[in-house]
Amino acid sequence: MEETRTASEELELIEKAFFKRAGLRRACSLKGETRRDYILAQVDRLLQDKRRGCTMAMYLSDRFWTADEGRKQYTDPNPLQTSEGLLTLTDKEKERLRLIEETAGLCHDLTLYFEFCVKDAFGIRYNDLWVSNTELVEWLTTTKYEHVAMYTAYTMRRFAIGVYAYGHYLPAQDHLAEIYSSDYGTLVREPDNTPIPARAYVDIILKALREIERHEKRGKRLKLRPDLLMLHDEIYGMIPSRFDKNVLQAAQALFDYMDERIFGRLTMIDRRYGYPSWDDLPDEGKRAAIEVMNQFAEKVREVRAKYLPKGWIEDDSLEFLYLMDHAQRCGYGFWKEEDEAL
Repeated sequence: MEETRTASEELELIEKAFFKRAGLRRACSLKGETRRDYILAQVDRLLQDKRRGCTMAMYLSDRFWTADEGRKQYTDPNPLQTSEGLLTLTDKEKERLRLIEETAGLCHDLTLYFEFCVKDAFGIRYNDLWVSNTELVEWLTTTKYEHVAMYTAYTMRRFAIGVYAYGHYLPAQDHLAEIYSSDYGTLVREPDNTPIPARAYVDIILKALREIERHEKRGKRLKLRPDLLMLHDEIYGMIPSRFDKNVLQAAQALFDYMDERIFGRLTMIDRRYGYPSWDDLPDEGKRAAIEVMNQFAEKVREVRAKYLPKGWIEDDSLEFLYLMDHAQRCGYGFWKEEDEAL
């Protein structure tokens, strides 16, 4: 059985393990920007310190909260998180605990890639993890706390992937999920498992995020409706650097077909037979739904023959699957109206 420690003993153990020679006791009186700077310096140091396959930042998080994420909390119960334990601490010890918890909180969010308040953490104006937050981007590319920036960039990437996945913008989602660095000859993986230096890592992710943002802005200037832009990119199979005229014509033809012939059709079939799901549909209803999708597949083949070079959107390609998935969503009524333009 693990020995039960008092709150004071637990606090002393954490100080020795994570803040030895870090000036923690002197830093307790810091406020505002200087306190934030101290915390960032400690988090950056702990992110770089790896032991037994894990960063010390994660181990500090484990002392307080990480059990919620499937990792075993180091001390359970933690006497520093019980009312009984806190009552035994002196005012000076409570000051040190507050500073430790602030540091551990940012360690927790960064190492688990949680969305966090960048405004509070970095002292910038807007709490926004999007690449359009120019002040955040400037901070990430100029800060001396490069490993904090590295983990933040990865969190931004995950956040954007979630947004694009929710919006079914699959080419953008995949663009970010499989970023490849030709300079380092590797896919860009988690920041604690990559050979890419921190500064370069940040630049690579920000570049990928900017590529999508620029592409969407071009679409806005062209007044493209969201589903039309998505169809263009699904045909490409990626986020292109420009809009291709032939691909845009193909996308427009598919857009018109889906708008006229597919929008809501699968929902209508479900309602006709009074069943809420595919599994419950009778065979006749399933055949009707399959026919809708087969007709769209034929339309895709017709469009590619008319507008695209040989080899584009072959039947077994990722691009073809993108289009079929888009058509199925349209069939169930998920279709962005013209007044929802980018």
